[in-house]
Amino acid sequence: MSGQVNPRRSSRGLLVLLSALLLCCAPKEDRSTLSRQAVSPAAASGWARLPLDGKAQLAYPEVWLSDAEGVSIPFEVEREGLWQPRKMELSQLLLGRDGKERPSAEFTLKFPEGWQVRDREHLRVDLQLEGLAPWVCRVEVARRMQESAFLRLERDSPLHLFDLGMSEGKRGFYIPWDAQTYRVTLVSTQGAAPKITGVSVTASTRPEELQADEMVAPRVEKSERKGVASESWALNLDSSQRIVAADLLLKPPVAPVQPRFMAKVEEPGKTHRSAPTAYDSWVSSEGLIWNLPALSTKATRVSLGPVVTDRLVLTLPEGTRLETVKVLIRREVLLFPAESGRAYFLHTGGRVKQAPGSLAALPESSRAVYAREPLQLGSGEADPQGLPILIQGAERTRLWLPWVAGLAVLILGFFAWKLLKTNP
Repeated sequence: MSGQVNPRRSSRGLLVLLSALLLCCAPKEDRSTLSRQAVSPAAASGWARLPLDGKAQLAYPEVWLSDAEGVSIPFEVEREGLWQPRKMELSQLLLGRDGKERPSAEFTLKFPEGWQVRDREHLRVDLQLEGLAPWVCRVEVARRMQESAFLRLERDSPLHLFDLGMSEGKRGFYIPWDAQTYRVTLVSTQGAAPKITGVSVTASTRPEELQADEMVAPRVEKSERKGVASESWALNLDSSQRIVAADLLLKPPVAPVQPRFMAKVEEPGKTHRSAPTAYDSWVSSEGLIWNLPALSTKATRVSLGPVVTDRLVLTLPEGTRLETVKVLIRREVLLFPAESGRAYFLHTGGRVKQAPGSLAALPESSRAVYAREPLQLGSGEADPQGLPILIQGAERTRLWLPWVAGLAVLILGFFAWKLLKTNP
């Protein structure tokens, strides 16, 4: 009987083997990547502005906010289109000339319901003008709040409007929204100042006016492309960054040129934990650059995308010589309703705990957060409240499962051979 195989024992062995395989294929939690960063306390309750640091930016968009108890806090992302432009109604519009016979306009903003000063970062003022070209005028702006005197707006560089008769000219300008009543005066620097026949004002936020979080000099490599009438350079960074602009200093003399950029970007929908899929794509850019020392004029900055990448390819017209280049990095900024003195945490590295509801459904109200100091992130620490990543068994057993399956087939074949041998 010693040469016979016990069917029950064989079945029991097979059951144990199958159970082990199923156990290996079961999902497993991975908490090794969970991390959280404390948020500095808000000085006052209301909208808080939280810029992401480099570590959190790499994890974005898989981030979430919580209070000390781990309750998910709703937030919005401050993007270039978050504050849509809003045309403002004007009251007490006065058009004419001042005591020095200079064209002048005075107007008071009529706020939409629930709005206040600085609900948008800037005001764009467009003037309807009548005059004989060519003319160039400096724009002087004074403003005041209710029951206060006019204060002149001081700027590092003066505002100018012009019409040289060769194109539509420039008839609009941006000013900070820091008052309710404004007075605009045109001071002629060339030709006769035109008559102001109308005024329109739009409240908006200018992304290019926001300060960059970091300015980085990339590694520049000249690219040789045969048969192409252009100059190209590869701009390489140590890690992927959210690039919003570039400063390009050209060797003089060079008239205005339009730079073009191509970026290596990840496929939309891929996360930082997924296998990266990269491809080259043109990046939208705006602005011209030039360098003309004889005319004491140059321009170096162009705005980009923004685009998240670690490599840009810059293309300029043939013959253009590049002196220096820097890229401007501006990371994502979270806006959330913070209570003063309350503890908050930013969680990264795991699954996102979604907060119920949507802040975008709130009635249009003030988001005047630029006057406040932004909150800051602390150093990373282990996250006891994070949601771990579920690693599916198929992923963990993908490499060695064929060997186990082959071994199982051999064992089953061995038992089958034994059964056939003992039962001829």
